Amino acid sequence: MSASNEPFDVLRLALSRLFAADRRLRHRDQQRRDGSLTYAQVRSLVVLVQEGEVTAGRLAKAADLNPASVTAMIDQLERGGFVRRRPDTQDRRQSWISLTDEGRLRVEQKERLWRARMADLLADVTPAELAAAVKVMDLLGAMMEESAREAEQGPSPVPG
Repeated sequence: MSASNEPFDVLRLALSRLFAADRRLRHRDQQRRDGSLTYAQVRSLVVLVQEGEVTAGRLAKAADLNPASVTAMIDQLERGGFVRRRPDTQDRRQSWISLTDEGRLRVEQKERLWRARMADLLADVTPAELAAAVKVMDLLGAMMEESAREAEQGPSPVPG
């Protein structure tokens, strides 16, 4: 590892650990049988808090689920009393999903717990360090999105 690449290598390894932890969390989520909300369900509920009412397709994108999985997830959330569906008046194939009061309460509870854990975890991190971390994550996220778009488009033609 050369000295000039070392900070990037350290960052790459840290990201690898973060993504691996995310994969483990998602996998454990799929194995839950205790009736508690999954990570994908909570992410979906947070989207509903932020946007009010969304389509199932929007929830699928936000929770990184395929359409069949999101339909099953919405069914579970609806049975649990966390969301309600409203049919689209223009397109019968589509429905709009919104939070119930119980769903909003559950998101508020989860956010309080999450903020308390983050405050404890990051107690020694300065606001400037946190801002720098956010900037780096945003830049890396944009780079990854660009790479994903390039991969979807296929290899660029080689000039003659």
